[in-house]
Amino acid sequence: MQGNLKIHHVGIKVKDLDKSMAIYERLGYRAVSDKITDTIQCNRIVFMESGDESQVLELIEPVGKDSSIYGFPDGYHHICFEADDPDFAERFRELKIGRIFTKPVIVPAIGNRKALFGCLNNGTFAEFLL
Repeated sequence: MQGNLKIHHVGIKVKDLDKSMAIYERLGYRAVSDKITDTIQCNRIVFMESGDESQVLELIEPVGKDSSIYGFPDGYHHICFEADDPDFAERFRELKIGRIFTKPVIVPAIGNRKALFGCLNNGTFAEFLL
């Protein structure tokens, strides 16, 4: 794989965005984005980071049964990596360490960048920003 993957954020599914923001604020995190409604994946999202910009959390609240995370338990949901390889999907398949199960989708909460979603062989759900 060309280059290294960098962690962009860790996604956490929550029931109530506002209440969860208050919890993470007490842990020293602060919102670094507006609350965003993603009409593609039917979720409300906010990004929060600690004093160290490398620690970014994405709090995700499902909006109804059409949500991409409806039915998932609350808590840790995924880790998001930034892929710096334009042929990332092909290279990932060659590694045989998991599978990608979506075509590129637009992610409004991250500047309309495209992302792939997949799962590593150890069960870790992952998002790969392209």
